[in-house]
Amino acid sequence: MEENIKTLNLKILENTAAALRANRFEAAVYESGSSAAAALLSLAGAGKKIGLGGSMTVKALGLEEALAAAGNTIVTHRPGMDAEVKRSTWLAAQASDLYLASPQAVTLDGKLIFIDGNGNRGAAVIYGPRKIVLLAGINKIAKDQEEGLWRSRNIAAIANNLRLKKDNPCVKTGRCSDCSSPGRICNAVTLLWKKPSASDILVMLINEDLGY
Repeated sequence: MEENIKTLNLKILENTAAALRANRFEAAVYESGSSAAAALLSLAGAGKKIGLGGSMTVKALGLEEALAAAGNTIVTHRPGMDAEVKRSTWLAAQASDLYLASPQAVTLDGKLIFIDGNGNRGAAVIYGPRKIVLLAGINKIAKDQEEGLWRSRNIAAIANNLRLKKDNPCVKTGRCSDCSSPGRICNAVTLLWKKPSASDILVMLINEDLGY
């Protein structure tokens, strides 16, 4: 990343972190993915049950493997799980010691936006885990709620449709048409205006493009 853009982005993240704190979230800014990953591993320690919300940011940072190697138990759904096993896995993740996920957008005024096909991640980031850590790269920053929803539907959702090899209209047109396809993966929106009162949430903002 060009140095002046990197410096500008860092200021944007610092301003966003201040807005998140005003909305009662804990927030921290990291200059790189590696520094964020190191901080997360230190926070997690060992011997924890850690739920994962299917985040490409978590995958890009290699956190699942690093957390498991540190002696933690990873709880996440896997391809090929039958419906009942998947359901029990989602519920176990929601009751984890630490839950990791990534929003599709973080707004400059400190709101967090998630779009899901099933809602398991949306449920977990509202309530359940003892500690929730949400990781977001600079690419996730949006001006406001409207832009954040647009980004979630027209960038993140389409990229995930392509990754999952879904045959939904957006993969052909490159834009969300609010389809009624049975394979649609954006059925539920979770919008955190403020931190839910009973939840402990840390937002880690990272000065790199990460995930979708």
